[in-house]
Amino acid sequence: MMLVLTAICIALLITIHQLPYWLAFVIAILLIQRVLEFVIVYSRNFILNRGRIFSEFHDMEKRGQWLILMFSLNIIQIILIFAIWYRLISFLDPSAFSSSLNILDSFYFSIVTFLTVGYGDITPLTALPKVLVITQAILTFYTIVIVINGLISIHFRR
Repeated sequence: MMLVLTAICIALLITIHQLPYWLAFVIAILLIQRVLEFVIVYSRNFILNRGRIFSEFHDMEKRGQWLILMFSLNIIQIILIFAIWYRLISFLDPSAFSSSLNILDSFYFSIVTFLTVGYGDITPLTALPKVLVITQAILTFYTIVIVINGLISIHFRR
């Protein structure tokens, strides 16, 4: 299911500018659910259950491998979802960023924001993209905390 959702996100990133405005907006709203799911599921599994995710694997090495795989797919999906949002905003309002974002630019901006590099070649100029950048930065910090928490809990359970 995770791979299917990742493929759908890639297809949306490529074709979002060809969709009717209302459909693109509805899809962007539905993608909020995926980001909230990420936050809620991992909060519950790592904070409340103290790292007991994939507990059906009794082998700690397999549990760690699944943890890394799932987080990698989640991070890719989050980067793609924000890239879709950035591309949609740039398409609907060309003055929202310092330059109009194509597929590569929106993906690049999402990765640079997620990695907190911030080269400054693309900058948000209006309120909505600024809020999205802030949200992605907070989600990046949250993801790093959750990943470290999960890896440490698996390490100390050995």
